[in-house]
Amino acid sequence: MPNAPDDVHVAWLDEAAARFKAETGITVDYEIIGWGDAWTRLVTAITSGEGADVVQVGTTWNPQLAAMQGLVKIDPAEFGGADAFMPANFESTTYKGASYGVPWFAETRCLFYNVDHFAEAGVRPPNTYDELVEVGQQLVKARGAGTAIAIAGNQAWDLLHNWAILLWAWGGDLVSSDFKKATFNGPEGIEAMTWYVDLVRNGLASKACAEYTQPDCDAAFINGNVSMAFMGPWNIADILHDNPSLNYAVVEPPMGPTGRRAAFSGGSNLAILAASRAKDEAKQWIKFLIDKENLVSYTSGLTNMLPSLVEAFEDPAFATPQFAPFKAALEYATAYPPLGVWGTIENDITVEFKAIFTDYVTGQLGPDGIKKHLDTAAERVNAALAMER
Repeated sequence: MPNAPDDVHVAWLDEAAARFKAETGITVDYEIIGWGDAWTRLVTAITSGEGADVVQVGTTWNPQLAAMQGLVKIDPAEFGGADAFMPANFESTTYKGASYGVPWFAETRCLFYNVDHFAEAGVRPPNTYDELVEVGQQLVKARGAGTAIAIAGNQAWDLLHNWAILLWAWGGDLVSSDFKKATFNGPEGIEAMTWYVDLVRNGLASKACAEYTQPDCDAAFINGNVSMAFMGPWNIADILHDNPSLNYAVVEPPMGPTGRRAAFSGGSNLAILAASRAKDEAKQWIKFLIDKENLVSYTSGLTNMLPSLVEAFEDPAFATPQFAPFKAALEYATAYPPLGVWGTIENDITVEFKAIFTDYVTGQLGPDGIKKHLDTAAERVNAALAMER
């Protein structure tokens, strides 16, 4: 996948492949595929039996592809064992108790804030979501309505990532522990969704945010137009490129009403296609890529992602004030349920989440609108869960 700009990404991969060949005698041919085409290409490779030996898969894709019987079952002990990786990232490689991939790099999201704006308003970084609202109100007084925070809206493909961390922080969950029933439409989910929409409704976020993509949200913060935003480690590079003079800092996600902090664990894993005719060589390539030195180089030095390997965090690159909160958040981050029908579930929830914002913009949300949309999503998710093999 295009995990970094092509010019530097290709150079890194070429150099890595050359070193790998020198060490093992194995030649690596690779292809960088855009995220928009990747799912179709992977499914085609699985159904046709023709494709790459090693593939990069998004963490939420791993169990879905395993359910298709398209991936090789992995013995974690061959790659250092489960404890060698961040817990949620290792969980994302599993399906029905077995592993079908190796964690590669991770991502989670933390709260970025504008240090100058906070000084102007005389506020400190929030430790709870209630404090975030209080801080936001002071920022609005100092800088104007809609300037406290930017959030993703109904044009964001990854909208669920933004709400899931609130749902978990409020003490809720997406589905029951036995994966049989949707639970996100309970009181915790309704309260968390209401809190999110209220950021716009109460003027902390601009009304335009209701129709934002995630990049729109990121740009609003990076350009200095708003004072806070939930963003990822890759945005550190965006700031350096687009607005290097921005005086900002990063803190962990705030605590919810239950006193719990929550974060979303995403990223990418490395897997071997079931039809591979070079499984042993594929395992060697994966081991090479997750070697501590190579992984630190690929993440901190190239992609600005986070390593999934615990020991890689020992590198000083991840001890900076900007990266340290991400490491802390990743330690308690939650992965989405490892389900073969997860793609359907995520879409069902996202459709209704987007509809909530659309109804808000058009004035049709009403006092029970959030509950009705979440209940509709839950009905569809329950139908999907009934299809889980």
